[in-house]
Amino acid sequence: MKIKVGILGLPNVGKSTLFNALVQKSIAHAANFPFCTIDPNVAPIPVPDPYLERLGRVAQSKAVKPATMEWVDVAGLAKGAHRGEGLGNRFLASLRECDAICHIIRAFEDPNVVHVDGQVDPVSDANVIGLELILADLAHVERRLEKTTCSGVERATLESIAESLEKGIPARDLQLSKEDLLSIKSMGLLTLKPFLYVFNVDEVDFCYREQALETARERLQLIPYCDLETKDNFTIVSAKMEANLGEKPRETQLSYLQDMGMEFEKDDQLEGIRSYNVMPTMVQRLLNLGLVYTGPGVASSRSQTTKAYMIDSGGGASTGRATTAHDFSGRLHGDIRKGFTRAEITKAEALLKYDSYVAAKDAGIVRTEGRDYILQPDEVVYIKWK
Repeated sequence: MKIKVGILGLPNVGKSTLFNALVQKSIAHAANFPFCTIDPNVAPIPVPDPYLERLGRVAQSKAVKPATMEWVDVAGLAKGAHRGEGLGNRFLASLRECDAICHIIRAFEDPNVVHVDGQVDPVSDANVIGLELILADLAHVERRLEKTTCSGVERATLESIAESLEKGIPARDLQLSKEDLLSIKSMGLLTLKPFLYVFNVDEVDFCYREQALETARERLQLIPYCDLETKDNFTIVSAKMEANLGEKPRETQLSYLQDMGMEFEKDDQLEGIRSYNVMPTMVQRLLNLGLVYTGPGVASSRSQTTKAYMIDSGGGASTGRATTAHDFSGRLHGDIRKGFTRAEITKAEALLKYDSYVAAKDAGIVRTEGRDYILQPDEVVYIKWK
């Protein structure tokens, strides 16, 4: 399953700096002027995984391969983008291909970093983006409705959406049926996508995380396009802090944050607050995605790689339905799907209590399922085929 996440925001909010922190290398150009990003920057980001490395050791695999999400950093969105101003529709098209939108909101003061409107106002900035996306979708829908090939369920759905958008209501606020959504899937409407709101704060605010998170929540309650109850989520990051950490040796990063006032009970807590762990994990939850694994069960002499795969947990980003064992076998290889006979299933956490897959199987924790079995998150799958 290929998942794409678009990074969106006004110019100079820290998108490219944060993208570099996600990738853990300098790919995107970050500068103190609008539209320093011209062409989209794209990179696969591993999904944080508590089981993969340990499962690889159980399987005696030569390598492990994490599941990844493709993150896309596009140019800053300017007022009037729906009319083609700034870089306009050129990058809106890139966002339409994404499964979720990561909206970066500037919440830091820095006289050395220009704000496009002259002052930092997170709520106003978020509302500008929300309105631009509504207007962009409206223009997109109207163009489609002009086509004679738009008919039936698609036309009825788009007419309803157009009426909603004209009132300033995002398409996702409508009670669209599965049939309605399927009929307009190719449109890639931006106001149908789930959002991860990311407040980019300064280093000091980031050190007081609970207070900064509460402030962010209060601000989101003032944004009419945000729906934290059912569709969206939020977090805080400090792109500046991430950039500074990236320049320091790993052994000094913890002491650097402690000197700024952050407290850690364990050394590994530092990893838990880094953007490359926090943001992919939150998108995974936002899209209702789970991880399953292959590798254990294969004879150690043939076990080259233990892999993690993302699956729809049901009603998720890709298929809108859960993943069966037979569906999953087709992702491994067409011949495996054709020759599918059964699937051996066990929970990753249960398997890790044993030294080997054989020992776990002898203990009775590995069960056999048929082609229609619906895979659950954190399961290890060994497909039998002929």
